[in-house]
Formats: sequence, C-alpha cells, structure tokens
Amino acid sequence: MDGRPERAQPNVRFVRRAHAHATRSPALPLTVTIVVITVVAALFTGATGSGAAVTPGSADPSAKRTSSAPPTKSVAPVPTPSPTATMPQLPTCRYADEPAARAAYADWQRTIVDTTSRLPKGYVPPNLVPVSRAGVSGGGSIRRIAIANLKALARAARKAGVRLAVESAYRSEARQHRTFAGWVRTSGEAEARRFSARAGHSEHQLGTAIDFKAAGGGSPWTHAFARSRQARWLAANAWRFGWIQSYPPGAETQTCYGAEAWHYRYVGRDVAAEVHDSEMTLRAWLWAADLQRK
Repeated sequence: MDGRPERAQPNVRFVRRAHAHATRSPALPLTVTIVVITVVAALFTGATGSGAAVTPGSADPSAKRTSSAPPTKSVAPVPTPSPTATMPQLPTCRYADEPAARAAYADWQRTIVDTTSRLPKGYVPPNLVPVSRAGVSGGGSIRRIAIANLKALARAARKAGVRLAVESAYRSEARQHRTFAGWVRTSGEAEARRFSARAGHSEHQLGTAIDFKAAGGGSPWTHAFARSRQARWLAANAWRFGWIQSYPPGAETQTCYGAEAWHYRYVGRDVAAEVHDSEMTLRAWLWAADLQRK
C-alpha cells in the first residue's frame, strides 16, 4: 500500500483536535464521514496498487521524481545457468567451419570455440602481455585481463607447495596451423583431431587459455602429469581464480576432445564459480548460456 494509510492518519487527528471544544457538536458526523472516506480511499489505493489516479499531464510529485531520475545504463550480464540445470542438447562432435558464437573481443568470457565453431579470420585478441608479469615461469602471452588472477593462482599454488609453469599460452591462427600440421605428420589426421585443434578452432587463439606444467618439468601431455600434484591442485583450485579446465576426464563426448589435465581457460571468477557449481563442462555451460540469450 506504499505507506499511504500512515499519511492518512494526521488528517483524522487534525479533525479531532479542531473540534475538541465543541462537545456534542454537530460536526461529529462530519468527522466520522471524513474518517470513512479516508479509510475507503486507503483501501481503494491498496486494491489498485497506485497512490492516485494520475492522468496524462497531471502534476503528480512522485511521477516527476521518477521522470527526472537519470537513466540507468543497461549492461547485459553473462547468463548463469542454474546449478541444477539439465545438460543442454549439445551439437555433435563433428568438424565444420561455422562462425563462433559471441566472437567479439569483449565477449571473451562466452566465446564458443570447438571442432565446429571457428573464430573469424584475422582474430588477434587485444592487449596481449607476457605471462612473466604474473610471476610464472615459461613463455608466451595472454590478455591483460587475465594477468591479475593468473598471478593470484600462482601465488596460492606456491603457498600450497605447488610450483607451476606455462607450457603454452596465446597461439595465432598461423601458429595453430603449424601445430596441427605437426601432429598430423606424427599421428595422422584422425588421431590429431582427438587432441589438437585445427587453425581457427583453438581456445589458445582467444588469448585466455594456458597449458600449464610443473615448474622445471617437461611437456605436460603425459599421463604422468595428469597424476601429478600440480594437476590435482589445479583441478581442485584453479576455478577459484577464474580458470576452468576445458577438457576434464570422462567428458570426451561433451568436449569433443580427450582429457587434458593441463589446459585451462580464463573466464573470470564469477563465471568460473558458476561453471564449477553447475557441474557442467565449460562447453556445455557456454552453450546453455548462449541458448538463454536467444
């Protein structure tokens, strides 16, 4: 009722005080009438949900306050599928070159890149900086937006006695073409597609993906790394700093790739927490979020 009964109360008390000296005054019926009218008006207000019937152009003070308020800038948040949300119907794991959903540079948290969806030609993310700025050994660059939380992740790992390094970070489309071609030469194309992305289809091209390894260790693409203390710590804690394992064990049909204990993508702490709580893979969560926007 927006507090209007309380505003009606002073009118009742004012009438009673004004006529207190006139005992048995014929004004008493008028007082009762005013009270009845006031109560009826209050009930009508509550029933209609409005303080008064305001016609266009009327000088309603509350309407003036509302209209004079500065407009609120509309910011579209990243959709957050419910932790109990059912798994969306994911596209099958096939090989195509369809335009990636949400491929603008500003959409780095929700760009879908997989075996079907590819980034636009000439996609080079802005503001690439060396990973060394985060105090992590290894080469390569990532987008500046991820540096602070990479530094926080590395600091927390060291505090837990886990020392991490970077095996690979940003890769251009040309470099990914060479990387995939190299795997094709050594393993054959069918096998290479199980663990390496074609040019334009790699999360590394986003500038927000890293292949981690043990500091001082060799390349991480081995079962030994998957069982290592570094891999176990990352699986349990990386999401707290905005990093999500893109290809977890046992989710090959959802991710289209084999398990990769070393590959993490930065999506920011809020989104990472949502993905973690949803118990979805990152690919499934992104598809669910994209469907909610349509």
